[in-house]
Amino acid sequence: MRSARLFLVPAFAALSLMAQDHSLSGTWSQVRADDIAAAINSTVADMNFIKRPIARGRLAKLNPAYKKVVISISSQEVLIKLDERDAIHMPPDGKSAPWTREDGDKFQVAAQVSKDQLIQTFKNDEGERTNLFKLSADGKSLTMTATVKSPQLPKPLTYSITFGR
Repeated sequence: MRSARLFLVPAFAALSLMAQDHSLSGTWSQVRADDIAAAINSTVADMNFIKRPIARGRLAKLNPAYKKVVISISSQEVLIKLDERDAIHMPPDGKSAPWTREDGDKFQVAAQVSKDQLIQTFKNDEGERTNLFKLSADGKSLTMTATVKSPQLPKPLTYSITFGR
C-alpha cells in the first residue's frame, strides 16, 4: 500500500501539471490593449524634464502592444514567446534562471504556474517586470497585465493586453 502511495502521489502531481498545461498553453492573438503610451506618460509625468523623455523612450521601446503570445508548459520547462522575439525558457518550478534579452541586458527570469494563471518575473539591478497571464473563466481569453518597477521611476508602469485563441 505504501509503495502504491509513493507512485500515485507523483503521478497525480504530473497529471495535475499536465491539466494546467492545456488551459494556458497555445497560441494567443491580441484582441485589445490598453493605451500603453498613455500609461507610460502617466508613469513618467512627475520626472524632471531631462529624465522624462529618456525614460519615456526606453519604456516605449520595451513595452510594445504585443500582437501574439505563444505559451508552452511542460514538466521540463515553461516557454513564452511574444511576437517575433526570442522564446524565453524558464524552469516550471518557480526557480529563477539567467536570461539575456536581445539588446544584451541580463535578467533573472522565473515562472510560477497555477491552474488559470502564469506569473513571469524578470529582475536585474535596474528593476523588475512582472507579466501576469490570467485565463478567463470560460478559457477563451488570456489577459497579460505587465507591471514595471524601477528605482528610477516615480511609480510603477502597469498596463494590460487581452488575447484570444
